[in-house]
Amino acid sequence: MNQEKIMSSIARLLKENRRFLLLTHKDPDADGIGSMLAMAKALQNAEKEVVLFTERPVLAPVNLLQGSEKIIQDFAPKNGEIDVTIVLDCGDKDRVGGREEHLIRCRPVINIDHHEVHDLFGDYNLVDPKSSSTGELVYRVIKEAGFPIDADVAENILAAIQTDTGSFRYDNTTSASFRIAAEMMEMGASPRQIFLKMTEEYSLPRIKLLEMALGVMEFYKEGRIGMVTLSAEMFEKCKAQPEDSDKFVDYLRSVSGVEMAVLVRETGKDCYKFSMRSNSTVNVARLACLFGGGGHAKAAGFECHRSIGALKKDFLKEAGRLLGDISN
Repeated sequence: MNQEKIMSSIARLLKENRRFLLLTHKDPDADGIGSMLAMAKALQNAEKEVVLFTERPVLAPVNLLQGSEKIIQDFAPKNGEIDVTIVLDCGDKDRVGGREEHLIRCRPVINIDHHEVHDLFGDYNLVDPKSSSTGELVYRVIKEAGFPIDADVAENILAAIQTDTGSFRYDNTTSASFRIAAEMMEMGASPRQIFLKMTEEYSLPRIKLLEMALGVMEFYKEGRIGMVTLSAEMFEKCKAQPEDSDKFVDYLRSVSGVEMAVLVRETGKDCYKFSMRSNSTVNVARLACLFGGGGHAKAAGFECHRSIGALKKDFLKEAGRLLGDISN
């Protein structure tokens, strides 16, 4: 089924049903939450009932998005309570959280996403890696369904697009991104206010952690790979939270000559999360897949249970091969 037919089928489901469960991936970003909140408000504007669920409470600064206070963490759907489940910005159903089978049993499941690596777990899969964000796809679905877009919907769609494109700086930015953003501004959304909510105010623990991170930068393969490894001890010493390290990888990416920026964060005993960004034609999603992860060509990641020494050694070996492939 082509995208136009999938879009039409999804729009029909939204119009014909009444009770919806909305989900996104665990540890959600502004694209996941913004897409979920935009879809929820559009459905409510059409007099539908919605339940918004995340595995854990939404963290700052994403919890500043309009409507995020309505997201719950305790929900066990009863038979017949939900007509349709919508999963947003999630390339793998296992990333919905610890109760994915319990939640996604409310069928049919609509899956809306833009990740390059995807297991197409929905009954209806609107997956377009060429879209800048899931927010862009949500906009298209809302328009196809003919639901009104108010200021709240507009703010969340713009937040999803603006953050996933790095404020329209990343390679995934398209002319469609700008056109949709312009329309959302006409509906009342403010790029400046979204920027202020998402990026401008930093806590003291975050600044202390950043100081430590800049002090442990490592460079490999003649400076083509930049890496920062953050231990649990560093977070504890700074009294910082995991979300305080968000965007640290961008400091590595800004170093001249770096083609692949990697942020490594200790998440448990012998457990590490790798977040990768590409500055060149290197496809970091290919690398993430080798370690059980996924993502986009320019932004991907994985989590692995191994000792950090052995893990970094294997990672750098595969990363070197990938860089060698694009050099030849």
